[in-house]
Amino acid sequence: MSPKQKFTKEDILNTAFKLVREQGLENLNARNIAKMLNSSTQPVFSYYENMADLKADLFAMVSRFHAGYLNKIETDKNLFFNIGMAYIDFALEEPNLFKMLFMSQGFKGKKLTEFFHGDCDGCCENLEKAIAKKYNNDSPESLRLFTDIWLYAHGIASMLAANQLPTPRSEIESMLNNVYGLLLKQAEERT
Repeated sequence: MSPKQKFTKEDILNTAFKLVREQGLENLNARNIAKMLNSSTQPVFSYYENMADLKADLFAMVSRFHAGYLNKIETDKNLFFNIGMAYIDFALEEPNLFKMLFMSQGFKGKKLTEFFHGDCDGCCENLEKAIAKKYNNDSPESLRLFTDIWLYAHGIASMLAANQLPTPRSEIESMLNNVYGLLLKQAEERT
């Protein structure tokens, strides 16, 4: 009879999450996970055939974690501004997880419109409904507004995650609000 596993698949995944959160994706490997578990690498490979499989599960886990930021958004006013600030807050508070999701190959092959239509497998259902209610989901104008504000927010968030933009949150909020106001005015003039 084989010995009972000391660690579960969930233990391995949670440890990988903690490792990436603290040390970054570049330090994710079976040896470092084993070190954090005070174990050999055997438990990792008893649940995962390879590190690519573990990374796929981890990417899904981090995506769900990020969705928690999006699910806190106030949807009654300034919806796209609030989405942008939640995105930036995620980069400020969780730079290594942000880099894993949005500055690595994890999102490769996806389209920008997948953010607009909600790419979290139903985990942001309230946000999807709010966008559909406030903006016509199929409207080119609302997609353009979302894309413009998201790209601006992504630039700020990327600079924050890379520690290249030491700017107070209040100033970032003001910058994003100014751009959002200009983009909204421009969208209203086009319709």
